[in-house]
Amino acid sequence: MKKIILSGFIGTILLLSACNKFLDVKPTDFVAPVNYYTNEKDVSAAVAGIYDVLGKTSAYGRYLFFEMDISDEGFFGLSSNTQDIALYNYDIGDTKLLNTWTILYEGINRANMLLENIDKADMSDGAREVYRGEALFLRAYYYFVLTSNWGKIPLRLESTKSPSEVDMVPSTYADIYQRIVMDMEAAAEKVADVTTYTNAGRISKSAVWGVLARVNLKMAGAPLRDVARYAEAKEWAKKVIAYGYHRLNPDYSQVFKNYAQKVYDTRESIWEVEFSYQSGNQYEEGMVGSINGIGTSNTTVGYSYGAMRVMRPYYDSFVTGDERRDWNINDYTYAAAPSTERVPYTGSTATIYYNRYASKFRREFEVTPVKSTNTTVVNFPLVRYADVLLMYAEADNMLPGARSAEADEYINLVRRRAFGKLKVGATDIQEADLSSSLDELEFQEAIQKERSWELAFEGLRRFDLTRWNNYILTMKNLLSYKASANANYQYGFRTAENISERDTLYAIPRDEMIVNKLMKQNAGW
Repeated sequence: MKKIILSGFIGTILLLSACNKFLDVKPTDFVAPVNYYTNEKDVSAAVAGIYDVLGKTSAYGRYLFFEMDISDEGFFGLSSNTQDIALYNYDIGDTKLLNTWTILYEGINRANMLLENIDKADMSDGAREVYRGEALFLRAYYYFVLTSNWGKIPLRLESTKSPSEVDMVPSTYADIYQRIVMDMEAAAEKVADVTTYTNAGRISKSAVWGVLARVNLKMAGAPLRDVARYAEAKEWAKKVIAYGYHRLNPDYSQVFKNYAQKVYDTRESIWEVEFSYQSGNQYEEGMVGSINGIGTSNTTVGYSYGAMRVMRPYYDSFVTGDERRDWNINDYTYAAAPSTERVPYTGSTATIYYNRYASKFRREFEVTPVKSTNTTVVNFPLVRYADVLLMYAEADNMLPGARSAEADEYINLVRRRAFGKLKVGATDIQEADLSSSLDELEFQEAIQKERSWELAFEGLRRFDLTRWNNYILTMKNLLSYKASANANYQYGFRTAENISERDTLYAIPRDEMIVNKLMKQNAGW
């Protein structure tokens, strides 16, 4: 097993060779790019280096689903922290923002280097095009994450080779999204079918189609408001559905147990960030379930900081019978180690609203030789079939004319699963269905609620609220609950108190402003 690192100006190219899975790696040495990319093994390692960015702490190892996704669902549960990006109380020198910005651009630079050199390799054209497609998609995806969080950013399409290339003006939204869509559409033609792989860590056609639906929904909303994109979003979601392979797992909770148990259900979970135990080191581990699980010091079930607490209005929003509530929000804690006993909450719900945790990712189901304190091997979902169904329904509803029957059916499929209606022996299957008489506005409101119930704590809520142009208002509305909250949890409203109109985007990191003399700071900073 080895990892080869190619040095570059902005960042290093992290090249990983495959062992039991695509990203099982360990660093060893350095090689100049001019001497690399000679065969398929080199190219495979280079592509793995582009994927590697996904699992970094500053990406989906932690920040993108935790600090950078604080919303009306949960609050930053580290009471001693008063200055943090999660609280919208930070300055442009914040290291978390810088690290996320830097690692995403490093991934882009790695992709650029691969795309510039892939034709040098001695390998089959078929394999070459699959790898090219993965690199194109990942570069576009990293740009999508960057522009969703920072707005207008430099569009770097060639690897950086000298200091003179660092200065670059930020591109327009139109140019950024045009490139994202172009590269993703090209990738969709090149990458493999989802059935090619036994895991969900590799990019497949289904994954690209699903992300293209998400990208087009974003383009239809704020800030572009290109409503013609709703038709595109619907068509890309339709491709996933029409493929005929994907379906919902009948049990909502099992979806997330699978992430902890390394069970790959690619019919439901289309694309995931993979984490793994690495012979005693934590290099490929993330913080899924340790930073945002059921808070406990019990190392037998798995230590968790429980740093994502749940907001009362989110708990109250669920209706009786929705199984997602007591999975997304814990209704028990754990006894002391070495016991694995679950201890149900006691007392009135009103007294423990803010003491509840975001419990979607539970370490008690984690399968690993050693459960470390800070990190886990629990995988993280990037595209689920339920999300695709909801994106189709939303896009269809926003198009001119009457809503299709499919839009109603797809949101109802998600709801039926939520109420246990897809399980063997279930009766009254349509009991969970929405009324077919909902008008466009009522249906959109239903979609917005459904996405929160279904996709909570998966790094999508802030993204959704921002594209719907109601993130700031939604956060400010939380303040009406502060007076009734227990005194011990008043700190949970810091984000809502601090947030302002500028916070639909993050500040451009200070280091970028210093190095790139043509960069422009976002409004309000």
